[in-house]
Amino acid sequence: MTKRLSVIISIIYFSFLLCPADIFAEYSVFEDIIYANHTDVPDSNLFLKGDVYVPSSEGPHPAIMLMHGGSWQLGDENFYADDWGPYLAECGYVVFSIQYRLSKTGGVYPTWPGCLLDSKAALQFLRGKATEFKVDPDRIAVGGDSAGGQLAALLALTQDWPAYTKQYPNNPFANVSTKVQAVVSAYGVFNMPSWWLWTKNPKFDWAPYGMTTFAEDFFGGTPMDVPASYFEASPINYVRSSSKSLGNVSLPNDGIKVPWFITWGMEDPDVPADGQSVPFVEALQEAGANVVAVPVPRVGHYWFNLGEITGQSGGPSDCHFDYTKLEHICTGATPNDFIAPKLLKFLKENL
Repeated sequence: MTKRLSVIISIIYFSFLLCPADIFAEYSVFEDIIYANHTDVPDSNLFLKGDVYVPSSEGPHPAIMLMHGGSWQLGDENFYADDWGPYLAECGYVVFSIQYRLSKTGGVYPTWPGCLLDSKAALQFLRGKATEFKVDPDRIAVGGDSAGGQLAALLALTQDWPAYTKQYPNNPFANVSTKVQAVVSAYGVFNMPSWWLWTKNPKFDWAPYGMTTFAEDFFGGTPMDVPASYFEASPINYVRSSSKSLGNVSLPNDGIKVPWFITWGMEDPDVPADGQSVPFVEALQEAGANVVAVPVPRVGHYWFNLGEITGQSGGPSDCHFDYTKLEHICTGATPNDFIAPKLLKFLKENL
């Protein structure tokens, strides 16, 4: 186990801007922790890894496992190294930022449901290693953005379903529960056929760059080719099946019982809220879930894990995404500044 930094001590004034003084904490980071060896993952990702941010205080602490975005094709565990990993650790939360298997352009390596199975294994690892990383095993949330937001939602909505938890019986924590206590999802993809259709639109940012869409690479085909996969990977289907309006045929789902924090950019051209986050929130509410919905004005996509947390107050101002630097830049408060106090309040009340 490699410790990247023995103890990280931030500038005190800046840290108090980020966290209330009564919960500010120093923390350690353990990087490249192997959480699973799934032999059906390509060699480059054979050993699946994550970084663990652990507050230095005694614990046990509540924890949140984060899954990066990147259209199930890009990204790794380092995507939260400059923002939510340090921020939440300073606020007294263990953070486990993970990688998962990724698909490839052209649909040559579809990764559904493999990436969900990897995420399940990571959650089992975190709970199984609770004592080592000072985690309270009964207070674990999951979160992510975009593709990671979809995976976080599915982790909550499938809980301990055998179809997703019994595929790797040789994992050291294969029998550990994958139940979660809260969900955080930023501009997630909740309706896969709808998003596939949107990505066929010439106005979609990445449309000119590939012959196949990200969803086709993810599933190995279109919704017409593999309709069951698109249905199965759409969190909104699990929620709608639990709608109260269905009466006696409503299907119970433990994911409806946990609290949800859903946030999105109101000007998102990549995962438009009107087709994804908004109907998903409405479906959760119709099913009786406790939902905190936080639309962020004047911003689009990418900001949750490619934007700063500066401690400034107010709404985002003069923000844009720099495709060259892969960085969400604002001259004033950032989208993460806008949601941070709301997210902290949510976690404190529900985890």
